[in-house]
Amino acid sequence: MLRTILWFIYFILYLVFASPFQLYCHHKVKKGKRAQVQPMIETVVFNWASRLLRLAGGTVEVIGKENIPDETAVFVSNHQSDFDIPVVLTQVGKPHALMAKQSLAKVPGIHGWMKLLQCVFLDREDESQAVRALMDGTKLVKAGNSITIFPEGTRSKGGPVKEFKGGAFRIATSAKVPIVPVTIEGTYHMLEERGRIHPGHVRVTIHKPIPTAGMSRQEVRELPERVRAQIISAMTEQKSESL
Repeated sequence: MLRTILWFIYFILYLVFASPFQLYCHHKVKKGKRAQVQPMIETVVFNWASRLLRLAGGTVEVIGKENIPDETAVFVSNHQSDFDIPVVLTQVGKPHALMAKQSLAKVPGIHGWMKLLQCVFLDREDESQAVRALMDGTKLVKAGNSITIFPEGTRSKGGPVKEFKGGAFRIATSAKVPIVPVTIEGTYHMLEERGRIHPGHVRVTIHKPIPTAGMSRQEVRELPERVRAQIISAMTEQKSESL
């Protein structure tokens, strides 16, 4: 319990400490000078996320970092835990945009930094808003910004990987950028399993990019299940190794 209390204290205090930097970055972005503050945005977010993992007692093993492309990409990951977010922000290239649930837009402190990362907020219960979010995501990627999407739409909390929604794949195919499947295994041990912060080991597998330019309609239709199967395969391999 003490670890959980200290973790939340740090969570809040860092956001308070970083608030002047956030205001400065927002000012520069409004002036059209994002390039001047982008390194600061990435540094602040990376430090915050990496320390959250360390304070929780999390260790992270990454396989396939060489598969992160230099070009713009849509990273597609399974979603076990709220800790998937700091894992993605620290282990899958530079901190970049996420497609996040609308409720996060109401969290003070976090919302401002997510806006600076150009995150897209999605409300799956509001069909018209969901369509706008997908359009915003597509524009963001076409402008040269990578994004990570959790197409299950909700956390599995260590259970079976849920069905993948098609939005992530429509963004990638519309923008004609590669999809990079990402398997995250073990984050649910750090929170959801016990209902409190707990040390755990996380294994991240970054798979080879899947080009989407020139895909046939049939290939596009099969893409969600193809990526889901690839993500699950890395989990199966890990469990086999542990036996």
